[in-house]
Amino acid sequence: MNTAEVVANDPSELSCVVIPTYQAQLLLPNVCVAEIMPWRRIKTLSDAPSWCMGLVGWRGQTVPVVNFASFADPSSKAPATARCLVVMNRARTSRGPSFYALAAVGLPRMVQLLADDLQNAEVELNVADVMQVHVGTEQATIPNLAFIEEQLTDLMSKAAAGG
Repeated sequence: MNTAEVVANDPSELSCVVIPTYQAQLLLPNVCVAEIMPWRRIKTLSDAPSWCMGLVGWRGQTVPVVNFASFADPSSKAPATARCLVVMNRARTSRGPSFYALAAVGLPRMVQLLADDLQNAEVELNVADVMQVHVGTEQATIPNLAFIEEQLTDLMSKAAAGG
């Protein structure tokens, strides 16, 4: 068995992606990510909450774009452009959009983690956080995907109803 097969079959190791956003580095299993694409023009939504930057076309679908920092600080305004968009698979809810995008200020990167690689960071959590952790020397946020996806479902339901 070669080294790649050993790593792929090691159940104690988790393939993750670190996504640099405006005020946090998000840590997620890489299966949550559908695609990473260059920044594109976003169509703004009238009366959208601050965390929704608007909508973007992706593979024939309309995908909402999330500014993660605005969940913690609704007055936080993301710049009009970022480095890239990370298209996410819906992970936690059975209804709502199948995909959404996170605005990233830098290129996401893959990391292989063991349980011992994560240490809990004792900080105050925001409404969209599950946990703050230290990954090596860096602090990262594990986002509350169920919360984010519920917010997206509510937003898209209101938009479909015309208000």
